[in-house]
Amino acid sequence: MPSKPRNRLGEIYGRLTVVRISDRRSAAGNAYWWCRCTCGNEREVPSDSLSNKIRRKKNITECLECARELTTEGVCQKNDREEVQRRKLALATRENLIGHVPEAWLNLPLTDSHARELGKKTFFRGIRCLNGHISPYRINGGCLVCSRSD
Repeated sequence: MPSKPRNRLGEIYGRLTVVRISDRRSAAGNAYWWCRCTCGNEREVPSDSLSNKIRRKKNITECLECARELTTEGVCQKNDREEVQRRKLALATRENLIGHVPEAWLNLPLTDSHARELGKKTFFRGIRCLNGHISPYRINGGCLVCSRSD
């Protein structure tokens, strides 16, 4: 028979506060605890997932809704960082092409997402396509020179 679990009532793990013990037990005999998130939702969490230490096993520190939001925010922030990098690289590449490509190309949006934001269908990053052309790209296609030669 498993030993009595340590009392965790009132302990805080990330956004979760332990409010009561559950009748449920894991296969290993560990207790489950009902925890309330700062948003007001409750979640049943196994005691071996409650920790404030960094460890290999995943710690549960928020309710399911907050976890989804944080994951989505993290992905969006990563995509935003990468887009900023692409735009900086496109600007730097374009500066080297001034006088070598038509002026109209240099006035196009920097990346495909920048073109979508502006409602345009083409953009110019100043990089060569797989066939070696330097030309604008279509947001849903490839190099304009390649698409004309098909």
